[in-house]
Amino acid sequence: MLKIKENKSKEIKTEKIENGKEDGVRINSNISEPEFEQIRVEDLEKAERIEISHKIKGVKRITRSAERDPKESITRFDRHTFDAGFQSMQTSEISYQLLRDELIKAGLISDLVAEVNAGKEASIYIAHLRKAPLIIKSFRLQLTSHNRAAGNPQIRATAYAVREYYRLTKAFKGGMRVPAPAKQINNTILMTFIGTNWIPAPQLRAVKLMNPEEIFDEIIEQLWVMYNKAQLIHGDLSEYNILIHDNKPVIIDFPQAIDMSLLEMKFPDNLRRNLQVLQKDIQTIGKYFQKEYNLDYDFQEVYKYIIGKDVIQEEMENDLIEKRIELERKMQQQIQTNNEDIIRSWNN
Repeated sequence: MLKIKENKSKEIKTEKIENGKEDGVRINSNISEPEFEQIRVEDLEKAERIEISHKIKGVKRITRSAERDPKESITRFDRHTFDAGFQSMQTSEISYQLLRDELIKAGLISDLVAEVNAGKEASIYIAHLRKAPLIIKSFRLQLTSHNRAAGNPQIRATAYAVREYYRLTKAFKGGMRVPAPAKQINNTILMTFIGTNWIPAPQLRAVKLMNPEEIFDEIIEQLWVMYNKAQLIHGDLSEYNILIHDNKPVIIDFPQAIDMSLLEMKFPDNLRRNLQVLQKDIQTIGKYFQKEYNLDYDFQEVYKYIIGKDVIQEEMENDLIEKRIELERKMQQQIQTNNEDIIRSWNN
């Protein structure tokens, strides 16, 4: 039976993987690390000045080309993305150079260094403010998994940014180990950089853990904090959305997170569906540890630990109520059928 463990000294061996090959970068730690610390934008002004030549050391190996041409604009009718209310608006994709210029003009960054990753909805950039690293997440307008959604792409992308920034802020204030949110402007979010020496922290999938059981327990503990303190359900938790930094997991990507503090989320049907999403998160990360580290865990024990006995009891009561309603409905149908049979026999 897996038990949730407190903070302990951890040993993790990380391997930086590039194009399916190891580049020989390994990190071994047998020392108790300090608690994870998060900083806000105002703290960045006090950061140590680092020369450009040092801060982007190896950046060519881990980033895509920084300079990119503007993406194709919408110039004709498209039934999937066209909105008659915004037909006079230009909705071209934001280029790297435009993003850099606008953020510098707004005084939010000193320079945009490079693109470090690209997901289904957004591109991730590394920047710096007075020589301290920052992460920029910019939701794309067209080259996104949501490009067939209705409405103007500018407004849609901004809505996703607002949504994630709000939930990331809730997670941070709730005590979760997440990147500290700094600023949201239009379709762009600024947050603290998670990594060492300007090299981003690796995803869980790119790390070989020497103590997988302890890291798994840490992740479950973060899920407990997320549900009970931040009142959120991640909704897309996997080895891709967990970073390993300072021998601890850091959870990222919150655009799809469910806010359980909303009143409508307390309704029985919504609560049941949301808890199914939480169950999927637990099962997804559990299957990864089972596959990679042959780690067994008790799903029901973990699930009950996160949501508490009260919710389990509430679920059982709701199920009993639904079963009783269904039984009464069937009884009423049977009574009506019997009455119809009696009336038919009398008529005959």
